[in-house]
Amino acid sequence: MQEERESSRERKLIRDLTLILVIVLVGLSVFVLSGLLGERGEWVVVSIDGEEVAKYSLDVNGKYTLNGGTNLLVVSGGVAYVSEADCPDKVCVRTGKISRSGERIICLPNRLEVKVVGGEEVLTP
Repeated sequence: MQEERESSRERKLIRDLTLILVIVLVGLSVFVLSGLLGERGEWVVVSIDGEEVAKYSLDVNGKYTLNGGTNLLVVSGGVAYVSEADCPDKVCVRTGKISRSGERIICLPNRLEVKVVGGEEVLTP
């Protein structure tokens, strides 16, 4: 009787581990495919308090002081990232590099959003 319980527990454990493995593999596949198939952006649009204040081409390298010096945006080699920020948590700095349409860097304390957009989107001059 006890051997049957242990055998049943082992089968249940194997089923659970198999399900977890399948879920992890599906998640990783979606993550990898979205990164590989995502459209490369052409512009970085900077908004402060929800208002667009600047846009920069991902094809032109540069360093841009944002929001009165609270953040430093770097565009280099077709990617953009925030290299410096005066906020306490530095989430915007730790977000890393972005280059695909729809990717964003957000700095809540400084009310800053940096968004990558593609060429098909209409941008204001």
